[in-house]
Amino acid sequence: MPAVNFDTSRCGIVNDAAYDGLGRRLATASSDKVVRIWSADQGNVLAELKGHRSSVVTLSWASGRFASLLVSGGDDGQVVVWQEARAQDWQPAHQINVTGAANVVAFCPSEHGLMIAVAGSDDLGIITTLSRREASGGGAPGGNQPWQVRSFPAHQGGVSSLSWAPSKTAATMATGPAVGRAVAVAPCRLASCGADGVVSIWHCEVRAVEWRKQHELTADTFNGLPRDVAWRPNIGLPCSQVAACTDEGSVAVWVQDMDGQPWRLQSCWNVSGDARRLIGLEAAASWPCRSVTQALASLEKAQQVRGRRYPHSTSDSSVFASPSAPLG
Repeated sequence: MPAVNFDTSRCGIVNDAAYDGLGRRLATASSDKVVRIWSADQGNVLAELKGHRSSVVTLSWASGRFASLLVSGGDDGQVVVWQEARAQDWQPAHQINVTGAANVVAFCPSEHGLMIAVAGSDDLGIITTLSRREASGGGAPGGNQPWQVRSFPAHQGGVSSLSWAPSKTAATMATGPAVGRAVAVAPCRLASCGADGVVSIWHCEVRAVEWRKQHELTADTFNGLPRDVAWRPNIGLPCSQVAACTDEGSVAVWVQDMDGQPWRLQSCWNVSGDARRLIGLEAAASWPCRSVTQALASLEKAQQVRGRRYPHSTSDSSVFASPSAPLG
């Protein structure tokens, strides 16, 4: 597949980038207050989404039946939900403001409905969720239903990152009589980390949008303040895996054999530099981790993006580090 160049030289600093669920479009969040939608095949700009008052630092595409939605967050706490009314015609559908910067925004799996989580950088370390019930009879995602906002303190000093649990369960691989006994959708859960040094697992009662903490993940060899947390994609196995990385280069992976069982540390190792970003690979038994020193080296020979740096993106040719033992 030939490399595609995205000329971001006029966009200011690109703080985040993400492909849509089909890999056909790339969205970028820039310091010039604009969200841009690019053609993944041609590298040209398809749309410019203007409405932020400050630098845009994070964004997320919705998936499934909500694929016409995109959410972006600014360093002033402004969060904008965008809807594609017609092809390449994006309009703001809803806005809220959180205290401090919106460090991370993320849509939950569409099987749980329409819900967005926002990681706040304020001292109370608040996670805010926006949810909207689907209108009866179809129509636009959420229809005219009101948005519900819920907030809960998660990490004293600020929330660094969050990651939704995949919605797939063992029912995906069940056959015969087991199909009728298997749970079709996994529980709605969220992993988060923050300035308090804690990695937490949260459970949501979707109908009431009520959150409670289920677990705190720890390890004696997991040193530093957590920078990122990621829930590994699941192809239908009953176990769950969560990884986190820190500013001192520690990377840890915890595993839960099945829902309701305790979490246990599976592996812990170190990478050089400040570990910033994790990616769970569905088809590979590894956890790529990007560190600052690795990223700086790779930026000299970036092949995918021409122009400014992508501080939070993984679309350049970064060198990844993974443990020597497979994670299974």
